[in-house]
Amino acid sequence: MARVGIISVGLFTLLGCFGGGTVKQSIEDYAARLSRVLDVSLPDTFNEKITTPLPKLADSTTLKHNIEGVSINLREFYALQDCELGTVVAERNTSLGKSQLPSQRLAYESKLLTALKNCEAALAEADSANTNNAGLAATIASWREQKSQDYSKTWANLIQGSQELRLALNTPERLMSVENNKDALSSVNALYYLDSLNNKNERPIDSSELEQQLQIIRSARLPATLWHTQQTLTQNLSLLTSMLASELDAVSCPEGRASDNAKILRNVFYLFFIEQIQPVGSLVNQYHYKMAPLWEDWLAQPLLHEEFKRYIKQQTQDGFTEYSNAMKAHVKLWQNFLGRCNLSPVAPV
Repeated sequence: MARVGIISVGLFTLLGCFGGGTVKQSIEDYAARLSRVLDVSLPDTFNEKITTPLPKLADSTTLKHNIEGVSINLREFYALQDCELGTVVAERNTSLGKSQLPSQRLAYESKLLTALKNCEAALAEADSANTNNAGLAATIASWREQKSQDYSKTWANLIQGSQELRLALNTPERLMSVENNKDALSSVNALYYLDSLNNKNERPIDSSELEQQLQIIRSARLPATLWHTQQTLTQNLSLLTSMLASELDAVSCPEGRASDNAKILRNVFYLFFIEQIQPVGSLVNQYHYKMAPLWEDWLAQPLLHEEFKRYIKQQTQDGFTEYSNAMKAHVKLWQNFLGRCNLSPVAPV
């Protein structure tokens, strides 16, 4: 019995070398082999649930903040021509400025905030006794306060509405695998970089760096890949656990002596679950905990839409809890069986 303890719920270590197959194929092979050894049919719903789409994320129009902007009259506009602010304001009024992508708009708003601050300081320093300068400086200060509030809404629009983020959060291209998780770690860093942009820094955002980070996020699609894998494991392990509960109980191990059938089942468990499925579970855990602080921060952000936060919570909290419970239940089922038959989960000879 003591030997069985090595299969613990927390055992998510990477074992040996793995083939290039997907976890979907591993689950299918695992289920087919168990079905054959136990001479029992798989549940009717099994093949339907090998993979199912993630729940749909609310459309970007629903999630978008409408930002009215600041109205500047011609007299004020001409008065700004001696500082950088005039150029930045003019930039927004071009055809390109009026059709900015969410990322470009955030970079622009960051640049505008810096220009407002610098122009306000320059006017105050130029001639504090000049009534016109003092009045314009006060006007710019009020604009800066409003644009500071608008900046956070613009950041929220990037997170909820940019094509890169929407693909990354809701459209996986693959399931996670031990060998091929393209740009996964870079994507974690890129997501935290975007999160950091919600803090209005002293320096304007580097637009080229922002676009580069977004492309990494789009390429990896890590959150959606993680959640799709998590969902796939949850659904299929739950079905298999339910199927195996009575079947394993019926396998004979008189006085703790393993029958040939029990040994074959142990080998199936090792070859498919321990060697192929569990390592993918390790990655699910690993990336879940790497990104958990990010999701907690987003769930606490007042300017992110409640529908968006509901989706994030559904995947990062509810979905992960369901996945963890499904994995624990499956492992416990095998612990009990192997313990009853005095077997340990070792590689087949």
